Amino acid sequence: MVAMIAHVVAAILMLAFSPASTSAQPTGSATSSAPAIHPATGLKFPSIVGRDIRRAQSIDYGKSEGRPELGYSWNYLVAPPIDGVARVNVFNGGLTSIPTGADSTLLAEQFDQLLDEIRQLTPEADGLKIINGPAECSPGGISFRCVTLRAVIPKTQVPIYSTLAVTGYRNHFFSIWLEWNGTKTEPVVAEAYLNDLVDVMTR
Repeated sequence: MVAMIAHVVAAILMLAFSPASTSAQPTGSATSSAPAIHPATGLKFPSIVGRDIRRAQSIDYGKSEGRPELGYSWNYLVAPPIDGVARVNVFNGGLTSIPTGADSTLLAEQFDQLLDEIRQLTPEADGLKIINGPAECSPGGISFRCVTLRAVIPKTQVPIYSTLAVTGYRNHFFSIWLEWNGTKTEPVVAEAYLNDLVDVMTR
């Protein structure tokens, strides 16, 4: 899981938000793209969501890194006023059974692991702290365990907000990490974009 979270952290710390800085993906001929429809869950990952969200890159970790337990990821660039990136992961962590929803002990453990790894891998971000949650939220009508965090990039003093949402979905973990430039919009606006993403992916 650390390898997957490292890409997320890179996206947080590189929020100058040029296309090159926000893709946060490995490069090279060995990289294999993830499918537009996840075969086991039926989740959909279109190239464009509404007018403001565009898929930048994706990766199949099984084919690209020989780690099928990490599943697939899709990166979306979110236009201003969010001016951010959404990273979506669907994986099973090598487990054969994952309860549906956001209230299982297994889901809580996975959620806490993601938070712990993010804290360990963000030494350059000052003041990383939780400002809302963890609590249940329902983007797209799906029950997720969610938390919103805030950090500051030292070189620019730009506040970076992010929401992590994780749920069990058709025997997989389904997670979304949405980061955005805190000088340009508020968390309530970001919630609307998160809702749009989940609604399209589960439709």
